[in-house]
Amino acid sequence: MARAFIIRPFGTKKDSGGAEIDFERVDRELIGPALEAVKLGGGTTGEIVDAGNIREDMFGLLFEADLVVCDITILNANVFYELGIRHALRKKSTVMIKGQPTKDGTPFDLLTDRYLPYDIGNPGASKNKLIETLNASLKSGRETDSPIFQMLPSLPEADPSKVRTVPVDFREEVNRARAAKSRGWLRLLSEEVCHQRFQWGGLKLVATAQWDLKDWAGARESWETILETHPDDIDANLALANIYERLHRVEPMPKLMEASDQAIKRVLDCKEASQKQRVEALSLGGRNQKTRWRSSFYQLMTTEERRAAAMNRELIRSYEDYRKAFFQDLNHFYSGLAALQMGTILLDLSKEKAWSDTFDSDSEADSYKRRLETEVGTLQCLAPASVGAELQRMSHDDPNRFWAEISAADVLFLTPEGREQRVLAAYGDAIPSDKPFAWDAARGQLELFAALGVKAELAGKVINKISAAFDEEDKKQKQSQKELKKPVHLIAIAGHIVDAPGRPEPRFPLTREAQAKALIREAVEGLRNDEYELIGLASAAPGADILAHEVCAEIGIKSTICLPMPAKDYARLAFEELDNWRTRFLDLQQDHEVIELSDREGLPRWLSGSNVDSWERGNRWVMQMALTSGAKRITLVALWDGKMKGNAPGGTAQMVQLARDAGTVRVKIVDAKLLLT
Repeated sequence: MARAFIIRPFGTKKDSGGAEIDFERVDRELIGPALEAVKLGGGTTGEIVDAGNIREDMFGLLFEADLVVCDITILNANVFYELGIRHALRKKSTVMIKGQPTKDGTPFDLLTDRYLPYDIGNPGASKNKLIETLNASLKSGRETDSPIFQMLPSLPEADPSKVRTVPVDFREEVNRARAAKSRGWLRLLSEEVCHQRFQWGGLKLVATAQWDLKDWAGARESWETILETHPDDIDANLALANIYERLHRVEPMPKLMEASDQAIKRVLDCKEASQKQRVEALSLGGRNQKTRWRSSFYQLMTTEERRAAAMNRELIRSYEDYRKAFFQDLNHFYSGLAALQMGTILLDLSKEKAWSDTFDSDSEADSYKRRLETEVGTLQCLAPASVGAELQRMSHDDPNRFWAEISAADVLFLTPEGREQRVLAAYGDAIPSDKPFAWDAARGQLELFAALGVKAELAGKVINKISAAFDEEDKKQKQSQKELKKPVHLIAIAGHIVDAPGRPEPRFPLTREAQAKALIREAVEGLRNDEYELIGLASAAPGADILAHEVCAEIGIKSTICLPMPAKDYARLAFEELDNWRTRFLDLQQDHEVIELSDREGLPRWLSGSNVDSWERGNRWVMQMALTSGAKRITLVALWDGKMKGNAPGGTAQMVQLARDAGTVRVKIVDAKLLLT
């Protein structure tokens, strides 16, 4: 979520003529509703008075805000001080408003600046105009609205991402989620950080972790959230260019490739992009062209057909992009290898009749071929040196070293020194026996050469030798999966806790435990069939949660206990005087998988002060765990009385709403009102 900061007088103030103006009303009827309409969160210094230095908070908020609204109705020193700070730090997205009528004029230095007028007697009447102005400011292509940057156009703007600090405990939680390989946990953090001052940097950490866990959809959403307020963010555009292309390979969609191209263009058009970032963008552009090129021939049946179709402009563009990237940075070994691969294929396909047809004239085709022969010869020298230099820079215990070693084998395959036994040995040494995905990547490139009849014999020998070990293991795994694995139907189970003694309005009387358990059993049993393997997911509150785990155990369904805090703290806080239920909870832990969201009671420090409850947070976490589980089908079974307003945060009503909002979760309600009949 984009964040706003409001600069304004507080309370009721008088102008120089003595007229009183209620600025709380202006905020209530005009500024607040307009910000809400454009989905901007944030506030004023009045909301951040806390232990510590208020000026530090104020400077930070003024600097970090994606948009500032400043009310210059009266000559208030604090207002103009804060406005000056904003104008000095940020180039644009500062919107000024001014109430009328008032005896206070506009200061001389702002006379030529634009502001939105509003009626002091009826500020809400200007709400729609302010909404339009805010939207226009957020989308504006203007270079600046700051008089300072207008007068000093060469003055560099400070980069908020280099000043904002991400709290240490948030970084640690992201690292724990990554280590736990928990996509659901990271999805939760991606949601929650959007309401924090450090949203920008925090989202980058989460998105990077999601990428590491191959949660392409989650990483895409996180990076796209950054682009909503920072469309030129280089890290986000590079990441999305990569993600869109990968998603296209899974499910071909031209619009994904177009989005990838646009992200690359934004990086190349950005003046702040470093040389390294520009090289990465060019290399990604080469890969996009390569992906399109492969789709033009890969389904054809014969080598001759594939070679004829493969000789096209996309092949040339891919080669040129990779070559351009490499020669801008000879340390970027991947683009050097890719340029050598594409150049080798291109040179071999120059034997085809389609070669001349690809160019505007025969002379152009001949000239390009002569240039290509020279360039490929140069790449055969430089690419091995670049990969070798990378290997020298990397430590031997670097977890990603095997990728560079595979690249060295790829280069050897393409160069004159690549005699058969050397190449076979290089691939055999480079590819880890415990990383089949690494062989999948290397084999894909070798299969490309074989499919086009380029060094096909050597490619085939490498594939046959290295595949033998992996294929045998793959057969065993597939046979095991075929025999034992069914698609998963995940059942998230929630429901009311048992009534506390003396509850004025009964909902789940202690005396109806057996009936509640029977209702839950009936609901879960009703979901069983031979097509799916059922797996349960629930918290462990006294009542429906514990009954659900007991039911699952009794009917042979594996279930996982999800706790929003450490088990010992949960046992102390959730059960109070319900000793029997606490004992059952402790017994369940003995033979159930238990996963914990937090390493402490209550909320993490970085969430302190936010309008979040640890139980409510736990519900959102459980739902994200379900949504990212990879299950073929997800159903929420809820023992619920149907009332949307519960007695406390984090109740059953919230879980039902979360499931309905997800759009992919089936909801099965077990009527809790039956417990009262």
